[in-house]
Amino acid sequence: MNRAVVITGAGGLVGAELTAALLPRFDIVLSLSRGEPDLPRLRAAVAAARPSAAGDPAPDGSDPLDRLRALPVSGLTPQALAALGVGEVAQVWNVAAELSYDNALLQATMEANAAAPLRLLDLCRPTEGFFQFSTVGVTGPGRRGLRRTVPEEPLWEVDAVNPYVASKLLAEHLLTSRGEWTGIRTSCLRIGSVLGPRHRAPARRNRAGYFALAEMAARALRGGRPLSLDIDPDATPPLVHVEELAAACAALSDRAAAGGSLGTYYHLGDQSLSNRDAITAVNTELGSETLRIGPHTTPLDRAHATVNGDNLAFMDCGFRFDRAVLESQLPPAALPGVDAASFAGFMGREIRAVGARTLRRAA
Repeated sequence: MNRAVVITGAGGLVGAELTAALLPRFDIVLSLSRGEPDLPRLRAAVAAARPSAAGDPAPDGSDPLDRLRALPVSGLTPQALAALGVGEVAQVWNVAAELSYDNALLQATMEANAAAPLRLLDLCRPTEGFFQFSTVGVTGPGRRGLRRTVPEEPLWEVDAVNPYVASKLLAEHLLTSRGEWTGIRTSCLRIGSVLGPRHRAPARRNRAGYFALAEMAARALRGGRPLSLDIDPDATPPLVHVEELAAACAALSDRAAAGGSLGTYYHLGDQSLSNRDAITAVNTELGSETLRIGPHTTPLDRAHATVNGDNLAFMDCGFRFDRAVLESQLPPAALPGVDAASFAGFMGREIRAVGARTLRRAA
């Protein structure tokens, strides 16, 4: 019987890296998409995310990319799975999400982020585990000076500030409750801000989070001034490099396959780097004052200002995550971490890349 994994959002920044990491572990890797799938494009994204051994054949001589299959999520039925050679689904990794902060889109966001994963759980009924990508935003935006530790467990003192956070909170509750009722193991992975790979360019571009911060920094520099960020210098936002996030998930996948115990909640963002240290590292990397802590002085257009606000909600994170469950269940080599050098390397690459693209457009 073919051992299969189902992944949503497989073609995105996180999904492509995760799919590449899981590819050697399953006979069939099934990508679900909202619209009609583009399998050639998906194969290209996953191939770009594979490690240095990319292109090496499997032990039987086959190309691991041949294990990729694709279906529209609307076409997911027992009959469709059988036609792809899937007898049963071993694991589900739900990465796809509707990232909306607009209250007018609350219904659509709830449908995509809370109702859809619940249907996916019932349709696939994975034998080893259902892994739901959530967000550290379920703990609220935090407050300056607040330094409490948030354990890896359900949260009841929450601040559902927008449709995205509210829908993720509901998804955690629904999946956990449904998993307990059906006996299907569920794990909610609370992710912080995702950075590009530690040593290379990402397989897929991204316009959110710290990618957008790099774009804003480059844009401010073109105007001849550093980008001012009104953030708590001592806050330690939860950060993770995308390929290390994928490696940690692969280790959890192995644990699930071996029948090992799984946590219901994991925090996968490292919090060892303060905002002050991160900004100092970037400025040292680029040899100039590129970022500055202080009141906003650099004018940005409305779209960039909105993204800036979203970034600062993470960068001013006033609490810490203990990661006790994660650290007890992953080998040390699989624990993702961000240090000053790796953060500065990522931001430096992105800022230089934005500058290079600007010069090409000007030419």
